[in-house]
Amino acid sequence: MDIIKEISKWLMPVCITGCAARAVYCLIQSNVSEEDAPMFKKRAKHAVKFAIMAALTEAVKQLAEAYFNGGKSI
Repeated sequence: MDIIKEISKWLMPVCITGCAARAVYCLIQSNVSEEDAPMFKKRAKHAVKFAIMAALTEAVKQLAEAYFNGGKSI
């Protein structure tokens, strides 16, 4: 169980950092390549949306743990 806790603790920041890096990369590429700009902007939007959904999922997970486990983690 300790391994699962550690993975859960470190997965969220890594996910957010990866999404931010992807969004920045896509926005830089959209400025470099004018003909592919709409595609890269769409990819950047998707990366931001994924980061938001991942953060909300983590919040719901913590809320469920607090409710069902009396505030104790997994």
